[in-house]
Amino acid sequence: MKQLCPYFGKCGGCSYQDMPMDAYLDMKKRYILRCFSDYELSPKLEDIVCIPLHSRRRACFAFHKGHLGFNEKKSHTIIDITSCQLLTQPLCDIIEPLRQLTKTLTTSGDIFVLDTSYGIDMHIKAPKGKTNLTILETLANFANRHNIARLLYNNDPIIERVHLPFPPDTFLQPSQAGEETLIRLMTKHIKNAQTAIDLFCGTGTFTRPLLKAGLTVTGYDSSVDSVKTLGCNGKARDLFRNPLLPNEFDHIDLVVIDPPRAGAETQTKMLSETQVPTIVMISCNPSTCARDLKILIEAGWKINEITPVDQFIYSKHIELVCALSKNTD
Repeated sequence: MKQLCPYFGKCGGCSYQDMPMDAYLDMKKRYILRCFSDYELSPKLEDIVCIPLHSRRRACFAFHKGHLGFNEKKSHTIIDITSCQLLTQPLCDIIEPLRQLTKTLTTSGDIFVLDTSYGIDMHIKAPKGKTNLTILETLANFANRHNIARLLYNNDPIIERVHLPFPPDTFLQPSQAGEETLIRLMTKHIKNAQTAIDLFCGTGTFTRPLLKAGLTVTGYDSSVDSVKTLGCNGKARDLFRNPLLPNEFDHIDLVVIDPPRAGAETQTKMLSETQVPTIVMISCNPSTCARDLKILIEAGWKINEITPVDQFIYSKHIELVCALSKNTD
């Protein structure tokens, strides 16, 4: 019998921790298929790849008057926690020190933490908090004592003990293990590709492995700060308002597209007018994924493989890696 988290049922973070694993995975599979059936699609799914517990490398803690933890479901009430079965050990270890720190801030807000190989990247956001010399000294001392690589307070840099290769508040995959899984599934489909485009590339989760594999790659994202980390291989572009046009995919062998939860309907319509032989779509929303895949299927692509990746264990969310090829029959 697995050990349930002591906060399960109170904390709003996990919804299905009490389910047997077989039933839990079957529920997620049925959820995916239901989303696809809404668009008259019935693909074969590969087995769900499960990301282990204690691997989540980012979190947002709420704090108020010495309370620190996660919000109760559909509430602003804070459930004080001392640990979390999802988070990496460094993030668990920082919970109690953070609770003590927030007592000195005398305000409310959120603390965004990211566990990196350089130490913890942290941003404290307290809408009513004001920076003064005492606060600055307290935060700087805290960062030095607890291996905080970078600390911001209400967008103001307080300390950067190590130069991080990405800007503050950057979106990264929830876990290192999850990121490595997505990259492995994506690179399976490179085959003989020599040129690629990475859409919604962020700081280059997929751009960098493609470059390492020897491809000529350009990554596009709306975040100027994110694409700067890719140098000449990154270009800032709002793919919702200004999607790449069909002719911009000429001579491209592979497109990787990893949109936000809203999907990429407009960009997918442009992509559907091309002859790109291989497309890998990575999505955290099966419903918008199915919608966008339907556009490509009707334009002549076929689904070769769909692998679900459970990066969001015990929640309703699921990631999909979908590989398509252009039908040449």
